[in-house]
Amino acid sequence: MQKEQYDFLIRGLLAEDIQLLATTFCFPWSTFEVTLEKWRRYYEEQKDQLRTVCVIQKGDQLVGYGSLIYTPEYAHFKTSSIPEVSDVWIASHERKKGLGARLISFLEKVAKERGFTEVGIAVGLYGDYGQAQRLYCKLGYLPDGQGITYKGVSVVPGENYPVDDDLVLWLTKTL
Repeated sequence: MQKEQYDFLIRGLLAEDIQLLATTFCFPWSTFEVTLEKWRRYYEEQKDQLRTVCVIQKGDQLVGYGSLIYTPEYAHFKTSSIPEVSDVWIASHERKKGLGARLISFLEKVAKERGFTEVGIAVGLYGDYGQAQRLYCKLGYLPDGQGITYKGVSVVPGENYPVDDDLVLWLTKTL
């Protein structure tokens, strides 16, 4: 995996990043312990080559992260051997500077280097995901044609679903 350098560095997750990530990116909807466990799990999955995790480093700060899952849980991607760009996050003070686009592009290059010809991503459907929705379209992602899902399962017309982080549209891009 190559490194990409500007005034920031995109690089693979290191064991010594785990504590800093858990501290820096512990959000109000989680706890430190849950966040720390997530990063430990991601690191183990990376060691087992199930996922590639990248962080964005600016100086001595980590300002973003994202990963590429090689066997996603979403059935259409799994059966079609489409890796999933997942859990992309840029610190609020670093947004609108192109870091998200560069990180996703970096993950796409990783997928291509591993022999994949297509990559997928999911996006939420409510306003908090507006910037991501626009970014993914600008980057060339298109709906996968399977409709929206709730917790990874296709929604049933006429049924009610909460509008939360689990109600998503899946997108793909040819590499």
